[in-house]
Amino acid sequence: SVLTAAASSLGRRPASLAESSVEVEAARTALGQVPSRVAGIGGGADLLSGVQPAFVDVPYPPSLNGTWVCQRSVISVEGDRAQAEGAWRLLGGDGDIRQPEAYSLRFVDQPSRGVLSITGVDGKKYFGVVLDRGFELNSRSGGAAVSWDRRTPDILTYSRSVGGRESTIELNVVQRSVELPSEQGWGSNELLRITTDGGAIFGKINYAVRIQRRFRRANDGTGGRAVEGLELVRTYRVLDGIAGVEYPTSTIKSTIRLLRPAAN
Repeated sequence: SVLTAAASSLGRRPASLAESSVEVEAARTALGQVPSRVAGIGGGADLLSGVQPAFVDVPYPPSLNGTWVCQRSVISVEGDRAQAEGAWRLLGGDGDIRQPEAYSLRFVDQPSRGVLSITGVDGKKYFGVVLDRGFELNSRSGGAAVSWDRRTPDILTYSRSVGGRESTIELNVVQRSVELPSEQGWGSNELLRITTDGGAIFGKINYAVRIQRRFRRANDGTGGRAVEGLELVRTYRVLDGIAGVEYPTSTIKSTIRLLRPAAN
């Protein structure tokens, strides 16, 4: 099935997946180009290195341009459930994690100097579209005030009421690898630093969350286009800005289905 194939792809990291930013950073460090705080730390990722991801953003097929309805369901939670649910909420989840979600999202053209090209089934080159991350988080969270610019896609900030007080959260992509769209599907692997305000006592608090997604074209049962996918969200321990990415503390597995909105 589509989901079985997607789960298998995520589990083994497909051969077509570009080398991860962890490997890119390791190579640059070996060449003396980037000083590393994780030297000698197995499976460590520096959330504060300032090294930009190897890919500027995640390209999606041009046919996805426009608005979709996202149907999302959590199918399993492993490890520390409190950390898993905390990550789910920081990423925009609202309400009960056990209940299916449905919200709008959209894909937009790249900035005018877009560099993310893909090869279509006809062999021609096309510019991929990108996910409007700000629109998605606003929609999924039920109205958070979001700031995001597709020209600087790695940084998103938003504010929402948590426990009766307004809280500001920043999502920063520090590593990204991409499986470019093909007939077999497409995917991405992003490591995020999520920063929250812990108040006067704790100050800024950093969390490490990895989001892996794998998508494939499908149909909606009536001949219309649809997209099916699988998402894995993993959390990690963070000490002094270093994430122990070798051993996740929790994993959420979710199914994703994208459908075009019903015509009025």
